[in-house]
Amino acid sequence: MGAWLGATTRLAPARADGREAGHRNALAGVKAPIQEVLHCPLAFAGIHLLKDLPERSAVAYHYCKDLNADISQCVLYDDTGPEARLIGVEYLISDALYRKLPAEERAYWHDHRHEIDGGLLRSLTQSGGEEKQTLAKIRTLWGKVYHTWVSGTDYPRGPARLFWSVTGEDPFLLPPDAKLPPQLKVGAAKEQTHPATSMTQ
Repeated sequence: MGAWLGATTRLAPARADGREAGHRNALAGVKAPIQEVLHCPLAFAGIHLLKDLPERSAVAYHYCKDLNADISQCVLYDDTGPEARLIGVEYLISDALYRKLPAEERAYWHDHRHEIDGGLLRSLTQSGGEEKQTLAKIRTLWGKVYHTWVSGTDYPRGPARLFWSVTGEDPFLLPPDAKLPPQLKVGAAKEQTHPATSMTQ
């Protein structure tokens, strides 16, 4: 897994509002300070579901890097602009490491198969075959994600909350009122949905 976040072609990606990012240093990607200071070569747009209330969703922009052959880490923001707030973290592990976890620990880790297949996780720094190759690798990984700041609140409230991926199986379905960025709307149109509320309301 160690090479999946290696050398990349970094593009000037679309902003959350659908416009092209205007930062002069296009090679720095969507969130130049984050990517350069933390050495996070890739960025993704995705949607998470609150594990114990999966009808509630939150969009997260991931800035990721490898730690070793089995573990990667991502910092999560609620947007791609200069006012974006740090809202959480996600850890990614290989399937080989996941299989070594005790049963009680596995309960905190979700797979990425359905969201990758359904277009609900997209790269902000890659396109074409390069993006497809990276997403194919992420599809094999397991994620543990905690949000510390719920969108729509004026400060981080309460404890960190465990979030989940859209799995395509009840109850982890895409809420019909989820407010998605342009990158994810094509995938959302294909999803089976159920009555729910977004965490941005």
